[in-house]
Amino acid sequence: MKALTVHNPWAWAIAHGGKDVENRGRATRHRGELAIHAGLHWDEIGAADPRIIVAAGQIAGPLLSDARFVRGAIIAVVDLVDVVRDSSSPWAAVGQCHWLIANVRPLAEAVPCRGWQNVWDVSPEVEVAVQAQLDRRDLT
Repeated sequence: MKALTVHNPWAWAIAHGGKDVENRGRATRHRGELAIHAGLHWDEIGAADPRIIVAAGQIAGPLLSDARFVRGAIIAVVDLVDVVRDSSSPWAAVGQCHWLIANVRPLAEAVPCRGWQNVWDVSPEVEVAVQAQLDRRDLT
């Protein structure tokens, strides 16, 4: 399983806030299943972003880091369906590659692990833990 580390609150927005585009400076050839790893860093710009503030149910911002924003763990699995530069999503940033995300599956329990830059391979142990949660979801 491949993974991508995303700083919070952006990672949370992918898992729970309807963020359907991840903005990156470069494209990737990867398509298909992708685990979303919430990195250790807290992004103050994201915390002040009105789209995230509204998605988090807050009237006014900026957001403060709290228990919703798990760090250092895989929090969701998505499908990376394409990479374009002209997405019309409100989450798409001008001048970036738009990684188009669909079929978001938040995990009931975050799976702690170390993150890496770029797209990276999840360890076998972490993959088993993530897959077990996805399998349980499929049974319900």
